[in-house]
Amino acid sequence: MLRMILFFITLGWSVFSFSAIQILATRVILNEAEKEQSFTIRNTGDMPSLVQIWLAEKTNSSMAITNDIPLVITPPVARINANRSKVFRFFPTEEAAKALAKDRESMFWINALDVPAIDDNAESGNKLDIAFRTRIKAFYRPAGLSGTLIEAAENLKWTVKKEKGKWTYTVTNDSPYHISFSRFTLLGDGDKELETLPGEMIDPYSSKKIVFNRVSNNVVEMNYQYITDLGAFVFKKLTL
Repeated sequence: MLRMILFFITLGWSVFSFSAIQILATRVILNEAEKEQSFTIRNTGDMPSLVQIWLAEKTNSSMAITNDIPLVITPPVARINANRSKVFRFFPTEEAAKALAKDRESMFWINALDVPAIDDNAESGNKLDIAFRTRIKAFYRPAGLSGTLIEAAENLKWTVKKEKGKWTYTVTNDSPYHISFSRFTLLGDGDKELETLPGEMIDPYSSKKIVFNRVSNNVVEMNYQYITDLGAFVFKKLTL
């Protein structure tokens, strides 16, 4: 999950508003045969929050909201009271099956923008109000895809090459599924951790390079974790 902070007012110093909104999922998966999926957002704070929800393309990290995605989330805006939860519905439009790829799953971002309420009892004066954006992955899976995500993750193809003091691991995904990784760790003799890189995602039918820079000649193993549909982490290792 990615969190970005937007500063709406930058004048004050004394009062801050912090998000207490939590999306109770790491991903939402909608199969073509399903009418809808749902996810829950909870307000863990002691003040109500106004939450705006929208979908964005996989490559769109901006705050721009477009209407050309054939999937819908309702309600688009909701008030969530303190210590309460709200269920949001995620479903396809009539154009989804025709507009989206049929030979692989499509990935989008679910964005949740939280604008916390201002405490009327807070000290008066200049205030700094902050809105928080949280986002999780959403996948649309057309009917008829072969295999499963776990099968795809277990059958990734890896190659490794050392050049100019760097170790480059190339992973190839020959499946119709997006595969997400939580992290990559390079180990030396005695299980010494040489370098850890943040997780990435590999698209269907594509390859990606994982490049380690701070390494030595005694590299013996690379560990990584992939993430299942349920958000579980599966540990794997590659031994040289």
